[in-house]
Amino acid sequence: MIIFLDLDGTLTHTAHPYFKKMKDGIEDTDVEFIKKYVFPNALNFIKEQFLLGNKLYIISDSHPKYVKAIAEQIFDLPYLSLADKPNDIKTRNYIQSIPGLSEAFINKDNFILVGDSWLDIALGRLLNIRTVLTTFYNSNEIDTRDGIGDNRKQIKHGPTYYANNFDELAEIISNPWENLLALESVFQGENSSKAVKFKFQKHENGFTAFRCLARQEDGECDKYARADKYFQIDNPDRSTELLNKLAISVSTYLYRVEAQNSFNWDYLSYVSDKKTTTPPNKMKEIFDLVESDIPKVELFKWDENVVGSLRNNPDYKSRRDFIAKYLSIYESYDLKDKSVVVLDDQFTSSATAYEIATQLRNRGANNILFIALFYLILPLSNKICPKCGKGMQIKINRKKGNKFYSCTPPEYRGEGCGNTINIYNGF
Repeated sequence: MIIFLDLDGTLTHTAHPYFKKMKDGIEDTDVEFIKKYVFPNALNFIKEQFLLGNKLYIISDSHPKYVKAIAEQIFDLPYLSLADKPNDIKTRNYIQSIPGLSEAFINKDNFILVGDSWLDIALGRLLNIRTVLTTFYNSNEIDTRDGIGDNRKQIKHGPTYYANNFDELAEIISNPWENLLALESVFQGENSSKAVKFKFQKHENGFTAFRCLARQEDGECDKYARADKYFQIDNPDRSTELLNKLAISVSTYLYRVEAQNSFNWDYLSYVSDKKTTTPPNKMKEIFDLVESDIPKVELFKWDENVVGSLRNNPDYKSRRDFIAKYLSIYESYDLKDKSVVVLDDQFTSSATAYEIATQLRNRGANNILFIALFYLILPLSNKICPKCGKGMQIKINRKKGNKFYSCTPPEYRGEGCGNTINIYNGF
């Protein structure tokens, strides 16, 4: 395994503006001072990875003078400075300049990139390698460039894994497939109970939590994000095998949920399908296959006179207004002081999740867990159209699931010429 490590905020607690002049090369780097800010277990982690036969490299945006001193005198690691994240050109050139790296890069599963900001995650995505978002420290302010302190921004860039400490990072590296998100893991023949923690809000008498089981990539990413499976849900010819695997991922996550809580969940439900949904009973078929000790009920109903769909409402407000107008909870259920789990297919603008949580709390529910199979990560692509020079986007054939680059033309809300290029082997 080849591990690319960010420096500031990942190996050293130097993300604070206090260190900026050293990182920019304006002041000399005080290595002895920096040693005080090396994260606990960072050096042990590096030593253990070497013993396991893994190779480690520092990839940093900071000045060569700063990175060289720390990389050589503290960590004894090779490095790339002024990497210009998330631009992948310098990192790719660095990889190609080292024979062992360039040969290994043929198989992207040989690589993993570890960092504490969206810049690291975006770089990893552009390289098509797996990424780990570290949360080794808490930030009291938001950095406008790095996004440090804005957890939602980091999540929306779609890291493959999350690590709160070096022990968790070591576990991910040793057992990569078992530590994928629950829905992504099941398509690798493994069972994982991992989920993306989008939100946890404590209330006076309970909480609201939003969790997601897989990434639906938009653009470049590692091959384990599952936009192909998301689009298959809408395919009338979707297979029983697909539905079973989706249900297994939910069941595995729910086992963990039920085991961790000191109270009983009262209801397990799902966001019901409209009569016009294609295929019919799109979510109900998945829901019926989910195995759980939580009592299953159908809490939600669509107005029979519903007009339009969420896809026709592009922004958060219009989507939430649509849900509030047409989706409601059956009056026959007493939800006062109840704990409710709700399953849905996708977490995009969060309008559906927030509106449903609001309706449940208005009916007296204490604890609400909203689980989405997928969440849409932010678009990212570095492909330039050879015909017109415009940026190309990765698209997915909804029926077949294969990916292709599209220089999206105006009739499909783009500015390109319509040229397409097939993508083979997922990259």
